[in-house]
Amino acid sequence: MRKIVSTFMGVIMMMLASVAFAYPVHLNGDSNYILCDGNEGTGYYVDRSSLNVKQYTPPIYIIAVNIVRVPDADMGKTKISDVKTHYFLYKYNVREMYVPAEGDSDYDWRLLKPRGSYADTGISMPAGEIIFYLAYNLRFYGERAGYGDSFYDKI
Repeated sequence: MRKIVSTFMGVIMMMLASVAFAYPVHLNGDSNYILCDGNEGTGYYVDRSSLNVKQYTPPIYIIAVNIVRVPDADMGKTKISDVKTHYFLYKYNVREMYVPAEGDSDYDWRLLKPRGSYADTGISMPAGEIIFYLAYNLRFYGERAGYGDSFYDKI
């Protein structure tokens, strides 16, 4: 009986710890910073105030946004360690989202597949989905990429 109680208490402590160490949806409570990804303790936040529509020629859209990186965000840290501007190209008529190919300054665009691997889509896929929704109040990949209503509720 003592072992069962001890195990039960251990499970409860682990559950409480997992709740205490979560990525905040908004950095420091600021709704301008929306969590787009968390990986190995580092939180990545879209800066809503930096959103900039570069090209609006439906069905083609290009949007730029700053994404901030916060180490140990899962532990409650809020200090931004760096800020990078990310660019997204959207082809709305065929529902394709692109990011610049690595190391290409002339924007040779690379497709982000709705169900691509984390290595291929990483921070970019949720960030791209968030900023399209912020700009146009429309879901881009939505359910096709596994984003349900709860994803959009935080935006």
